[in-house]
Amino acid sequence: MKKILFALLAFIGLVASTSAVSAQDSETSGPATVVVHRVDASTPNTELSAIADNYSADQGSVSIVENGEQVAITRVTTAQSAGRAQEIVFVVDTSQGLAQGAVFETAKSELASAISSLPAGTSVAIVSAGDTALVVQPLTTDLDAAAAEVAGLSLSTAASLFNSMDRGAAEFTATPDGTIRTLVVFSGSEDTRSAISANAARTSVLQRTAQVVTVRYRGGEAALRDIVETAGGISIGADDPSTVGQALRDATAIASDRMLVTFEGSSDATVRGDVTLTVGGASTAFSYPGGILTDRTVALEALTATEPGGIAFFRSQLGLFVTLSLVFVAVGLAAYSLGSLFLGGESNLEGLLSRYSGEGDGASLDDDESAIVQTALVKRAVEISETFAEERGFLAKVEEMLERANLPLRAGEAMAIYAAGLFFSTILGFIFIGGIIGALICGIVGGVTMIFATNFRASRRMRKFEQQLPDTLQLLAGTLRAGYSLPQGLEAVSHEITDPMGFELRRVMTEARLGRELEDALGSAAERLSSPDFAWAVMAIGIQREVGGNLNELLMTVSDTMIARERLKGEVAALTAEGKMSAILLGGLPPGLGFVMWLMNPDYINQLFVTTLGNILLGLGIVAALIGFAWMKKVITINV
Repeated sequence: MKKILFALLAFIGLVASTSAVSAQDSETSGPATVVVHRVDASTPNTELSAIADNYSADQGSVSIVENGEQVAITRVTTAQSAGRAQEIVFVVDTSQGLAQGAVFETAKSELASAISSLPAGTSVAIVSAGDTALVVQPLTTDLDAAAAEVAGLSLSTAASLFNSMDRGAAEFTATPDGTIRTLVVFSGSEDTRSAISANAARTSVLQRTAQVVTVRYRGGEAALRDIVETAGGISIGADDPSTVGQALRDATAIASDRMLVTFEGSSDATVRGDVTLTVGGASTAFSYPGGILTDRTVALEALTATEPGGIAFFRSQLGLFVTLSLVFVAVGLAAYSLGSLFLGGESNLEGLLSRYSGEGDGASLDDDESAIVQTALVKRAVEISETFAEERGFLAKVEEMLERANLPLRAGEAMAIYAAGLFFSTILGFIFIGGIIGALICGIVGGVTMIFATNFRASRRMRKFEQQLPDTLQLLAGTLRAGYSLPQGLEAVSHEITDPMGFELRRVMTEARLGRELEDALGSAAERLSSPDFAWAVMAIGIQREVGGNLNELLMTVSDTMIARERLKGEVAALTAEGKMSAILLGGLPPGLGFVMWLMNPDYINQLFVTTLGNILLGLGIVAALIGFAWMKKVITINV
């Protein structure tokens, strides 16, 4: 009984294992690698052409899912069965490194045998990739002659694979028919002699709508992998001499045929087909436009629908309404803030100081209705900003920047406005550009713009102040000749001259009325505006008041000196204008010319960035340009 039970279990196990093996064989039948490189969707019966590592699959092992639905397959055949013309160009590496282990001799023998076994009518060309790219056999249907040329190849010192691929691509016929074109590349070393880049060789192959099949002995040329992926081919590796022959035979068999699959696709030019092709154990995904013939693999890459960046709510109609409402509110608040700052009358700094100078309407200093900051929320934000700035040690710097630009804001108010601007610009970037990167870019641009605008306003105000200084000193000297004292003269001049000089002098006189020494007030104004000329004039006034003398003549002398120096600066600027323009042109010529050459021939300029020698030359060029520019700047810069 036990023997019968054991035999029954063994039989069941044998049947189960046989079924499993059969299922596994059926699941893995067909190619292990398949790449679609051509789709003809000009008719409802769409035909795709695929390159694979074998073409033994039948219609039952092929399935197509298009746009999420299974579609009916009309026919599965091969290019040879369909009578398609075949063109194969072999590029053979003949570098000296292949001599070890008789790899080169083995490769020649096996490749010649494989070429001789190709189907009759196949057109073959042979290119030797040695020290130079040499077409040893133009495109011909005489397979024995092509095999003989392969057997006659000899070793060279280096490899020029990219040049040879470019020459080989030129051998293909240019007629836009259904001819199957394949470039078979045998590589056993890095390319060291080509004058063109891998990108240029890839472009030549793509222009002929050819696929690339490579046999890479011990890695070969690494750039071939990218070319294979772009051109829609297959790469075969061979790690030791014993596998080179089989790899070349497999590559020739792959190149000599194609799998043709006809299915019920879309011929509507407005519809895109997203397809998943499964052949046995191999699967690939691609997208094709309906209604046309697509014969470039790069145009058949799988496209996936990506979710737009940002918050989904703001992409809805309600979100759009909310966004526009926020924008209008922000613009309204900005307009109100600007109006309050520049058209607020007594609420700005000049109006507040005018109460001490006697020019105001006598309003109380404690009148909260005219204050810049009125709401509790804004006051709290200002307090937090001032505390933060004071703790970090840059409160005084912010106050100095605001005073130079004559912005009627406290440091805390300015920082609160700056923080609000950063926040809103970041939010707007996140909404309209999308993603964290867009938000950061808009935030940085907004922050830099506000700082730049403040510095620009300050520098323009300081330049105008410097231009008014000689006339102010002459006017002050005139008041002294008329019998005014220095304070009286400053008071009179402050009302006669325009801003910013008039504003600063009125501020000086206001501080003097409040008890500050006149010289200290003038010195603070010079320090506030970073004006060395005004500091010089204040120093002259201080010395004169200590040692005595004719202040009238002293001010006239200082004014004449400033006028003469400005005239000299203008003459120097005119004389050095040609040198400055030459420096600008010579400094901008290398990057400008490099940019133009990059637009015309990107592969040529990219060598400076992708190769070690190019990086070294680029670094030396930048250093030399900086040295030359610094030297020219030193020559044309004359301090007056």
